[in-house]
Amino acid sequence: MPIDPEEPRRYLLAAAVAHYPKAPQWDRTELVEAREQIIRLFTDDLGYKHISSLGLDPHKDQLTAMLRDFCLDAARRPDDIVAVYIGGHGEVLDETHEHLLLTSETNPNDVAGALPTADLARAMLLRTRVRRVLLMLDTCYSGHGVAELTAAAITTMTRTWGDDHGAGLAVITSAQPTEQAGAGAFPRLLREAVRALPTAGYNPATLPLDSLVKLMNTSVAKPGYQTIGHSITGLTGEVPPFLPNPRHDPRMTEIDLALQHASEFEVQAERRDTELRTRLLVRAMGGTSNGTGGWWFTGRHTALLDITVWLHHPDAARPLQVVTGNPGSGKTAVLGLIAALTHPDRRATVPLGGLGLPAAAVPDMDAVDVAIYAQGLTSEEMLSGIAAAVQSNASTPGQLLEELDDRSTPLTVLIDALDEATDPDHLVRRLLRPLADHAAGRLRLLVGTRDFLLERLGFSREDTVDLDADRYADLAALTTYVGRGLLDTSAHSPYRNAPPSLLRAVADAVAEAAHPSFLVARITSATLAAHVRVADPNDPAWRRTLPRLPGEAMRHDLEVRLGDNAARVSDLLRPLAYAEGQGLPWEDIWAAVACRASGTSYTDEDLLWLRKHAGSYVVEAIEDGRSTYRLYHHALADHLREHADETAMHEAITEVLLSRVPRIFGGCRDWPRAHPYALRHLATHAALAGQIDNLVADAEYLVYAEPAALLLALHRTNTEPGVLAAAVYRCSIDSHRHLPPRRRRQVLATDAARFRVSRLHQELSASLEWRPRWTTGRHAAHIVHAIFTGHTNSIMAAACTTLGGRAVAVTVSEDNTARVWDLATSEEITTFTGHTDSLRAVACTTLGGRAVAVTVSEDNTARVWDLATSEEITTFTGHTDSLRAVACTTLDDRPVAVTTGRDKTARVWDLATAEEITTFTGHTSSVRAVSCSTIEGHPIAVTAGIDETSRVWRLFASVGDSPAALGHSARIAAGASTTVGGRSVAVTASNDKTARVWDLATAEEITTFTGHTNSLRAVACTTLAGRPVAVTASNDKTARVWDLATAEEITTFTGHTSSVRAVACATIEGRAIAVTAGTPVARAWDLATGEEITTFTGHTKSVEAVACATIEGRAVAVTASNDNTARVWDLATGEEITTFTGHTKSVEAVACATIEGRAVAVTASNDNTARVWDLATGEELNAFDFRDIGAVALSTGGALMITTGWDVLVFNRTARR
Repeated sequence: MPIDPEEPRRYLLAAAVAHYPKAPQWDRTELVEAREQIIRLFTDDLGYKHISSLGLDPHKDQLTAMLRDFCLDAARRPDDIVAVYIGGHGEVLDETHEHLLLTSETNPNDVAGALPTADLARAMLLRTRVRRVLLMLDTCYSGHGVAELTAAAITTMTRTWGDDHGAGLAVITSAQPTEQAGAGAFPRLLREAVRALPTAGYNPATLPLDSLVKLMNTSVAKPGYQTIGHSITGLTGEVPPFLPNPRHDPRMTEIDLALQHASEFEVQAERRDTELRTRLLVRAMGGTSNGTGGWWFTGRHTALLDITVWLHHPDAARPLQVVTGNPGSGKTAVLGLIAALTHPDRRATVPLGGLGLPAAAVPDMDAVDVAIYAQGLTSEEMLSGIAAAVQSNASTPGQLLEELDDRSTPLTVLIDALDEATDPDHLVRRLLRPLADHAAGRLRLLVGTRDFLLERLGFSREDTVDLDADRYADLAALTTYVGRGLLDTSAHSPYRNAPPSLLRAVADAVAEAAHPSFLVARITSATLAAHVRVADPNDPAWRRTLPRLPGEAMRHDLEVRLGDNAARVSDLLRPLAYAEGQGLPWEDIWAAVACRASGTSYTDEDLLWLRKHAGSYVVEAIEDGRSTYRLYHHALADHLREHADETAMHEAITEVLLSRVPRIFGGCRDWPRAHPYALRHLATHAALAGQIDNLVADAEYLVYAEPAALLLALHRTNTEPGVLAAAVYRCSIDSHRHLPPRRRRQVLATDAARFRVSRLHQELSASLEWRPRWTTGRHAAHIVHAIFTGHTNSIMAAACTTLGGRAVAVTVSEDNTARVWDLATSEEITTFTGHTDSLRAVACTTLGGRAVAVTVSEDNTARVWDLATSEEITTFTGHTDSLRAVACTTLDDRPVAVTTGRDKTARVWDLATAEEITTFTGHTSSVRAVSCSTIEGHPIAVTAGIDETSRVWRLFASVGDSPAALGHSARIAAGASTTVGGRSVAVTASNDKTARVWDLATAEEITTFTGHTNSLRAVACTTLAGRPVAVTASNDKTARVWDLATAEEITTFTGHTSSVRAVACATIEGRAIAVTAGTPVARAWDLATGEEITTFTGHTKSVEAVACATIEGRAVAVTASNDNTARVWDLATGEEITTFTGHTKSVEAVACATIEGRAVAVTASNDNTARVWDLATGEELNAFDFRDIGAVALSTGGALMITTGWDVLVFNRTARR
């Protein structure tokens, strides 16, 4: 939740005692996650800043000292709000009835020596400036402790608060005085209550504590044996705003909400509600464009009956049902009625009796789980909308289907206006067809679309509910609809006084001309109702004037009703025909676009006139919390675009949007203040206007623009600066597309440095604290055309070929699929599914004149695919273990494939017959690679294995072996450098159980250290009594110290109970030490004696990296762990100083330095971030977002190095201004 600058500062301190070294039976590991849940809730939802000094498993003195130090800090203000969470064991002494907090050092034989809960009040409030405290006690019997704590606060502390307005101490307890508390229950209940609408709607700025606690106690998830309690003490006015309402927005109404602070599921639900109200319901009702004229829906019983039968009788063989028809045939009306009837709240608003629907044509409530209007939606947005209906964050069709496995009934999704999606073809191929093809009874799709998508959906028109077909076209209903329009469209309609027979004759004539279009009938009946006289249905000339197409009807209506003003209406409506998303904003944009496009002066007065005289053509919607306006029907947009200059219209919209972006001092555009429509849709208009190159030249626009539309527009860049800007933006799009602007800027600035785009690099870096200095990756240039995203796991191989005259690439992935991409357009053409395990390699060739791909997988098979039809042609089975490589060639003019695998063989297959021709045996381990060529006209295959040999095979005969490589015989895991005897050397540690020393100048191998009995994981260099030494860490559970000059092993450290993964060296009072880590425990050793000095315990999972530093003269170690944290330890005492929390996945690397007198650490994590921390305070100073972050290094001069994949990124720190 963003922090309002007018709001008080909010701080969270969270501690949990999950481990008791002196009483392991007390351990409650669930409290580690409980604390994390509290931190996420308060920082993400409630806008608090987390102060990480308390951390996990504090001692009694640490807990009170850290609380007091924070509250005594000179930076505290009386209006600060401090929230404190403490989870752990609580006990009540029999003798004194005191409530005690059992901190981590508590001795089970001396519980009386534990921390009295009342002391917390003294630590936080006595002679401090803190006046607003929310204390959450998550312990057994905590209700007893709160009584003592509040009594202490009243008698000794809060009396000094005087007239400080808004002061108060609030305490929420997880249990009553005689109750135990379930570990982990309190955070879950609190999070549920904070996010629940019953606690507070959208108007209150603060969540009432009593309502919150009441909801926690009524939750079905609450253990029956505990009751949440709360109290408030020392109030000097209103209750402090401890819990800001994350849904608060005073502008919001119950219906028209813009949930910018809500969860993604709530946002999706709001989008669906907007679509239902402004799209589906308006069309279903069929009257006025704003849905206020009551229900006009008539007929369509056969269509409704067939759809209802499909809904009521799920058939796994028919997961997809399509409703189609020409423009105006009523697709959205029919599907809108289905959506209303199946909606639990909307069904009651449908006048079933008045509509005269047969019972069999009325679907059950909840027969449709979610209704989505696809206009303007991308494939990603559609997937998010479907997933949100089941509270899922699935990012691929496969993930969504997996999450539907446990449903007792299939998820039924209604999708209308599929043909109006951002890229309908892509949406069908990438999302809807895969969902339907693999639904297996888990999901069903009811889709409305024009007929041009039917083939892609796998349908012929005869297989659909075709509203224009004889079975479904309903002339009688159309006639009734016209009659309703003639009577009710205008209060002054002459037809209200016409004889019924005349009314029927006119209605018959209009319906006959309009058939089967309800839209034409609606417009024509409105035109006639506005006339002063009733038409003569027997007049042939009049009948010939009746429109038959939507465009004709609109033109006729405007000319008849508005005469000379018809052109004025068209000018004002035409911008809406080119609007993106939910429509064009009015504000100061709509009239300006109409003026710029038509060359006629128009103002808001003209739009007000339009609403009065032609308002039936316009529908109001909401996007980003702002009103937007669009045309009533897509067919009207088609008409208004006829004979219009599309480029000129998009130029007009682009220029107006740009002119409305405020400027700051100096003339630059202030993009954070731009209209949301501009940030979301300007790129689309600029691309269609041919102005995208100019737009992306603005570095600030790249930072603040919505990525979805900008990405689709970037392929239209054609100038060198535009193409370079596009390459920079695309390079790390998967990292920055969901980041806030501040962090997106860091990524873009780094990629601008990577591509050597100096201007962008300078402009993007200007406001950064850590400015990218240089990066490797010179191969990255504007010639990079695209990044293919779609696979959901690592891509293992790619091959290129041609398909139907266009160049394509085939990629294979560990997500078990292969995908085919158009190299010119970056479009995904198709996906091959069939393998049941990771794919490892691919090769392309031709078979019988058709392009094919051969894929190999860890499922022990190779498969041949037709690239044009996506058909699987054949499967090769014969390997007895996973396959690793494939190559294609010809043998006696027949196409063959050579596959290799972990079964130590290579096999040759006839692609036409699927026959195995021969098997090559000789490798002694997995065969990882293969390539084919010829020697003097004879076809050969060259294979390479991890047995350190390459072998050349004449197809059917072995030719010989290649010599083994020199150096390490397995992967190098780590390296370090130092000097020995005046020459620079590197020490490498390998999976081959050895470490080797290399002369960096000559590449000579100086010596090899042997002694470890398993692979090495890490190495560090230091000096011991003046001689250079290396310390190696191994999977054999030991670390060893080696003399680099003599190659002698000095000592071995034994004590770890599993692999030693990390090592670092430091000096304490002149004594050389090494810190090693692997299990959750890290250990410090004396290098000279081999003695274990101390152990560091606190991590809950294995330690992956360690670094050493000094803080104000004391030596510390920083450990990085799989438990998603890094921790700082005093090397002399083994005491934990602070914990860094913020990473969401394993922390894999750490480095330390002192910069401008401040000791800092940088950590790298599998969550694709690197973070910079203040070692003394634990404060997070900065974050970097990049794919595949590996190692980090930090210099005292302020240079930061981050490795990402194969690249090295270097940043220079600049002083904050």
